[in-house]
Amino acid sequence: MNLSAGCLRFSQLTLIASALVLAGCGSTPKTVQSRAPVESNTQVPVVNIDDSPESLIKKARSAWEDNHDAVQRNRYLLDAADLYLQKNESTKAQAILLSLKEDGVEEENRLRLNFLIATLYNGDDAASDDELLSLLSPLATAGDLKRRKQALRATILERKHDWTGAAEAYAESLEPSVQSVEKIWALVNHATPSQRQQAQASSATLRPYLALYDLAATEGLSPAGLSRALVQFNQVYRGHPVSEYMPASVVAGAELRTEQPREVAVLLPLSGKLGATGTTIKEGLLSAYYDQASALRAGEQPVSLNFIDTRNKTADELLNAIHGYKWVIGPLLKENVEGIMHRIPAGTHLLALNRADAVAAGDNLQGLTGNTLTSDVPSLADITEQAGNALNLQPAATSQQAFFALAPEDEATQLADYIYQNGFKAPIVVSAQNSINQRMETAFTTRWQELNGNKAQGKQVKLTTVQFTDSNSLREGITQSLDVAQSHDRIKQIEYMVNEKLYNVPRNRRDVDAIIVFASPEQTELLNPMVEASLSPFNGQTVPVFATSRSIEYDDTKNQWRDLQNVRFLDMPWMLPQHQWQTLQSRSENLWPQRSTQMSRLFAFGVDAYNLLPHMPSMMALPQTQLSGLTGTLSINTQGDVVRTLPQAVISNEAVQMLSSGKAAVPGH
Repeated sequence: MNLSAGCLRFSQLTLIASALVLAGCGSTPKTVQSRAPVESNTQVPVVNIDDSPESLIKKARSAWEDNHDAVQRNRYLLDAADLYLQKNESTKAQAILLSLKEDGVEEENRLRLNFLIATLYNGDDAASDDELLSLLSPLATAGDLKRRKQALRATILERKHDWTGAAEAYAESLEPSVQSVEKIWALVNHATPSQRQQAQASSATLRPYLALYDLAATEGLSPAGLSRALVQFNQVYRGHPVSEYMPASVVAGAELRTEQPREVAVLLPLSGKLGATGTTIKEGLLSAYYDQASALRAGEQPVSLNFIDTRNKTADELLNAIHGYKWVIGPLLKENVEGIMHRIPAGTHLLALNRADAVAAGDNLQGLTGNTLTSDVPSLADITEQAGNALNLQPAATSQQAFFALAPEDEATQLADYIYQNGFKAPIVVSAQNSINQRMETAFTTRWQELNGNKAQGKQVKLTTVQFTDSNSLREGITQSLDVAQSHDRIKQIEYMVNEKLYNVPRNRRDVDAIIVFASPEQTELLNPMVEASLSPFNGQTVPVFATSRSIEYDDTKNQWRDLQNVRFLDMPWMLPQHQWQTLQSRSENLWPQRSTQMSRLFAFGVDAYNLLPHMPSMMALPQTQLSGLTGTLSINTQGDVVRTLPQAVISNEAVQMLSSGKAAVPGH
């Protein structure tokens, strides 16, 4: 729907009140078609008007008949429309507002008219958010109208995922209070790093909030340090709402009682079919343990680790095994996590190595051990990566429980964030038809629809997908999705018509700007050359191919890097070149020279679990805090899930090269 002045028309008014206004004010409505408006549910401040809409309409008639005062007449009509909107009588409000828009109003009433029209159509599928925002510009300079316009802008900007823009608008429309500060604080925390960086440069209103965010992020792992920093912060920003009504999470983080783990129970499968998996994680835990022990000062006691084999143990047996421990790492299996998480004694800190309520993985998956698994043997997807959509399925965590998983869906969601935030509009998603890759495709699609939902005003955003089972179906799917097959057909038709051989190169779709791959390393090696062969060289642009860590295997020969040329992918820092743990890597390679790629990731998982444990209370209180880990930059969200932000790399000249931060890096959560 076009909300410009030339297109805002309405049907002949049948409402008695509106007809009286138009007759009395000398306005002759045009008889054109108009769609009924939707009921507005916008939560914006309302204006107090003592009269009823009907009495205001009568006053408008009198103002015109007695004095021919168009300004006063229109002011009364706007008051009436405002009251109709507040009473959710949108049809009556529409009749008045579109009549005024059609006939035109004087400058002093125009800002309010546009605001009420934006309020009327807010949430309407046919009115784009950008059109609504244009109606709210320019803002009123002061007073109630400015406050109301900012409140409406905030709801629209929040819908557009402009989190800092929404936060600024709320800050300028809401009265300072505990609730308003918490609302603004939540939006600042939800913003991407680039949004916060831009707001730091452009928004004086948000700078105190941004300063508090940086303070919580840098000092949050030390409650004592955070407490000292807040004293100085309150001196600098004395009188500001964020200082007067300090966010509860920041206060809680500063008041935490620090307690270092002394005795830790570790629940892992150390024998049976999953013994190798659990043992590798144990080796990572012990490596971190010995690194910490070597740095102890004289008189300091090392942590006591007690490993408990979870094989064939019931939930009751696991609870008995950890009785008396205040710090617990594990268990690894989802069913064990679900069996004990609601029965953990108060005061016990549980860092589970999986998430609960996960979507069950299918059979016959490729596990991280690299072996084809039969239906009675769980893959690692059934163990550490069986996370499903954690944002919706994860039960609310207690203050002592966090959930750490190498969930493939997390990487797919990160890719969707990156693709969206870097302006890609028409990606093609290519996924192998097995359970784990389909889960990643679902996670990507769900996040993509969420991010683009504001553009379609609640409608589903079309996303091109290709699913394949073998090389033939892969090639067919790629050519069809890129319209290469149709290009071949057009060439053949022209050749038939002119009876002459054409030396033309088939052209692909020009709108495709990215290829997203969810497939095994072997499948990705086949796919990438197919994509390159299917892309037309005429526009001089390349279409980047993006993948997750599950598409990369470091155990093969260098021939794989040739086939993966220009593929961008996410992976743990531990697996990428030039990371900060070179000494640990050398020691690990000397001890376990034949360790596979997948087992190396499990080793890193164990290292991070050990290092994360003592910081868990602070990180749960303050989601801004982060830990630089082998498996990614770690934080803990409000659901208690450990979030891993992974760096991005690219295959170039048959080698893995890190991409710099910023545009090339996957944004944070």
